[in-house]
Amino acid sequence: MMPNGVHRKLYDLAGAEDDRRTSPYCWRIRFALAHKGLEYQCVPWRRVEKDLIAFSRQDLVPVLVDDDTVVHDSWSIAEYLDKTYGDKPSLFGEAKGTCCGSC
Repeated sequence: MMPNGVHRKLYDLAGAEDDRRTSPYCWRIRFALAHKGLEYQCVPWRRVEKDLIAFSRQDLVPVLVDDDTVVHDSWSIAEYLDKTYGDKPSLFGEAKGTCCGSC
């Protein structure tokens, strides 16, 4: 468990300065976490720091670490959040919002 009871980390693309976030895919997840009211620690990541997210077995952000679960790709993270935290406000509005053409 992380300090202050926060057990989620979001690896987020940063510019030269830590407070300059440049990825709209990471923004999506920050908005999703806020919408669901979930606390998290944001970890600034730069493209040259591939080893920092090597545990995710790929080299792109966003990467969400939620306790022992690692999820990457903004869509996959959003689906994970909705499934795992179904008691919080939905990101998709209803079940058919996650449909991929099989309806």
